[in-house]
Amino acid sequence: MAELSKKIVKIALMSLGEGLEKKHYESEFKKCHGYLRVNNYSTPPESLEDQHQEVGLGMHTDMSCVTIVYQDEIGGLQVRSREGKWMDITPCEGTLVVNVGDMFQAWSNENLRSSEHRVILKQPKNRFSMAFFWCFEDEKVIFAPEDVVGEGNERIYKPFVCLDYLKFRESNERGKFEKVGFTVRDFAGINHQITKSDS
Repeated sequence: MAELSKKIVKIALMSLGEGLEKKHYESEFKKCHGYLRVNNYSTPPESLEDQHQEVGLGMHTDMSCVTIVYQDEIGGLQVRSREGKWMDITPCEGTLVVNVGDMFQAWSNENLRSSEHRVILKQPKNRFSMAFFWCFEDEKVIFAPEDVVGEGNERIYKPFVCLDYLKFRESNERGKFEKVGFTVRDFAGINHQITKSDS
């Protein structure tokens, strides 16, 4: 999974511009590390009466650079489009889902987008998935390079340390994944302030 993550990051860098993979991979992404999480979602049968859909995990973005997900045949993963529409990611044997995470979104000055996603339980069965999170090192300072920002464009994010953002998310989102906000834009976006209430 680590080797696959490295390849995905290199391809993403190539998509941002010619020569960017050679210029930035070693200096910016060489110290990335990953961890695997196995998720088990379940719902009581009575909650699915009358076609009711149970939320297994509310809307959120990943904090990683990239996340690679394998979901079982039960499905339930949904991604939100730019227009705000929820789209099912139908399971397909031998297929992995790749999400860009908040850290890569900030580093790329939003040339890459961290997807809002959630898990909806539609069947009274346990749903399993595996997610591999490929992350910058804790002490890494996220700051979009000039050639990634692009000539004539402005940086969307002020520089920040990865660990500080992780602490921000942990303190604001524990048990509150369904709340909109508390993303990297709320934390480090230039001219962006948190205005949402916890109530």
